Amino acid sequence: MDERKWIERILAGDTQSFSYLVAKYEKMAYTIALRILENHEEAEEAVQDAFVKMYRALSDFHFDSKFSTWFYRIVYRTALTALRQQRMFVSYEEAGPVDLSNDEVESATALLEREDRKEMIARTLKKLPADEALLLTLYYLEECSVEEICQITELSASNVKVKLFRGRKRFYEVLQDKMKLETADLL
Repeated sequence: MDERKWIERILAGDTQSFSYLVAKYEKMAYTIALRILENHEEAEEAVQDAFVKMYRALSDFHFDSKFSTWFYRIVYRTALTALRQQRMFVSYEEAGPVDLSNDEVESATALLEREDRKEMIARTLKKLPADEALLLTLYYLEECSVEEICQITELSASNVKVKLFRGRKRFYEVLQDKMKLETADLL
């Protein structure tokens, strides 16, 4: 069943269908919120708030854009609001890589390789400015187009392209430095 049907069922009063949307979008929503907030608990709370906002505003969604783009904009704005509040009241906590689900475990060797890769990517993204890390996550991990990223972040297309270019360059530089240090440690 496509998203339109699920949304129509939810709007018709079938609240159980809402769990489909949650299951489909919770991981990326959490990733977006974590990239902005850099705190697991705050990210989880922001995602919950975003799902509540999405549920309440679902009747306003008219399929003018992809549903994911519309929802990720809600997540983005909710996380930015939480970040503003967090800066006033709470000190930052170190964010680590996201745990893998049991469904993703195929074999011990594959798991270790995948975890090493994810951890390396997460550590490298953490060293980048938050806006560049978020754009790289949306573009490469969520496979959003530049236009969709513009809709989510309300940045211009040229600004998104420049930030993606800078982010890729900085990601490469940080990764190169990490590899040099790890190679030196091995020797």
